[in-house]
Amino acid sequence: MQKALIALATTVALLAAGTATAQVGKAASEATDAVQHKIDQKRADSDAKKSGPVGKAVNKVKSGYHKNRSKNSTQKAKQSLKNAG
Repeated sequence: MQKALIALATTVALLAAGTATAQVGKAASEATDAVQHKIDQKRADSDAKKSGPVGKAVNKVKSGYHKNRSKNSTQKAKQSLKNAG
């Protein structure tokens, strides 16, 4: 009986550790996405400065999109880290 309980406790601990590792991996992926969107936002801002009126409008929309996606990815990364802990 004790061996069965020890085996069960070990299995639960290993499953919990696997879930935490997956959450940390997800957080890293979301953080990478956030950084990539921030880079794309800065690129769109730079292109807007060099563009004509229509290009400025298009690049401002792109910049806003990437800013929102970056913020969303950052929040998801933070939540994944909370879930892992």
